[in-house]
Amino acid sequence: MAFSTLTGTLLLVASLFVIYPFMIGRSSKHASSQDQPSGGMQAANVAIFREQEAQLQRQLDNGEITQSQYQQLQGDAQQLLLANTNPEQPDSVAIKNSSGLWLLPLLVLSMAVATLATYSKLGAIADEEILELIAQGSDFADNSPAAKGWRLTLNDAILQRVRERPDNIYYWAMLAQGALAEGDMLSASQYFAAAVEVQPEDGFLLAQYAESLYLAEGNRFNETVTSAMDRAFTVDSNNSTILGLKGIQSFENGELKLAITYWQGAMQGLDANSPTAKALQMGVDRANSLLGITAAKATEPRFVINILVSLDPNIAFKPEQMVFVAAVPSSGSPMPLAAKKLTAADLPALVALTDQQALMAEQNLSSVDSVKLVARLSASGSATPQPGDWEMVSDVIQLNAIDGQIELQISSQRQ
Repeated sequence: MAFSTLTGTLLLVASLFVIYPFMIGRSSKHASSQDQPSGGMQAANVAIFREQEAQLQRQLDNGEITQSQYQQLQGDAQQLLLANTNPEQPDSVAIKNSSGLWLLPLLVLSMAVATLATYSKLGAIADEEILELIAQGSDFADNSPAAKGWRLTLNDAILQRVRERPDNIYYWAMLAQGALAEGDMLSASQYFAAAVEVQPEDGFLLAQYAESLYLAEGNRFNETVTSAMDRAFTVDSNNSTILGLKGIQSFENGELKLAITYWQGAMQGLDANSPTAKALQMGVDRANSLLGITAAKATEPRFVINILVSLDPNIAFKPEQMVFVAAVPSSGSPMPLAAKKLTAADLPALVALTDQQALMAEQNLSSVDSVKLVARLSASGSATPQPGDWEMVSDVIQLNAIDGQIELQISSQRQ
């Protein structure tokens, strides 16, 4: 109703802009007819005709037009002169006929029809209808026949709309999630594939696509699944879905330590009581059991680095800005041995780094004797250091000599 009212109001205002020139033009013609007598108008028309006739003669003499063209143009000019100097048509009648007021209803109607037709083609009427359908979902019980009918109607509406607007990744994702809920893994993978086509560098979509392919293949890793998974890992190596899949693949290949590393990485940032975190922990426990490591020993870190991270009060920041805290080798590759991310709103915060925060198998705190600690406020949100980031890097720290917590106050800006 609100949309219809708004549309009607805008069309009414637009109609005023169409009507206004007609009314002004009519007033001007009336004023002109009062200021200039009929005889004066006829004399002016005759003068214009003479000027046109002389111009045509010059063009004929110069060879710019042929004799037949000259005669045709001169005849047209004579007909126009007769029409403009017809003494039987009073000026008031001419003004009335030339005012064009009879066009107004046609123009206003045409404008309204064209506007609605254009909006129907290019606008968001279909999106409004989908939004209304989504809002109706709360009125149905999950497994009722009415709910199933509603889901079918919504799915058909979204499918029709996404064919018209194939670059809408949100509709593709909604279709994929709906297919997952129905257990149709093949359709889900196809919908995610369409979304990835639109946003090929979206880590979340790539991860969902890889997972749906894995499920569609009956929980098996083939070349297609592995390729999609590796592509997603390249774009976002911290995505918990991809880390979980790579852990499963490593476990199946007998690479138990690597599987544990991936699964522990996947648990970072998850609620420990969530079903996903519990499933990942079960995988870790299973791998440790096969390695002959007890759960207590597996969870007991060899090194624990407690870091109190804070921001210099003079630094302007947004609460949602990402903060990365990492332990890196004191020499050689800067690849973090352990890392954790949080937001600027969390600071000051006490961060504990152990082998459980390792990003890669066999590259953890237990594999080195000394490290440097880095705390960085990212300006771009990227884990890769960028100019403009604020950070603090510690001196070399011997892991066996750590006593108590280490304080890092972010205060230096990268150039």
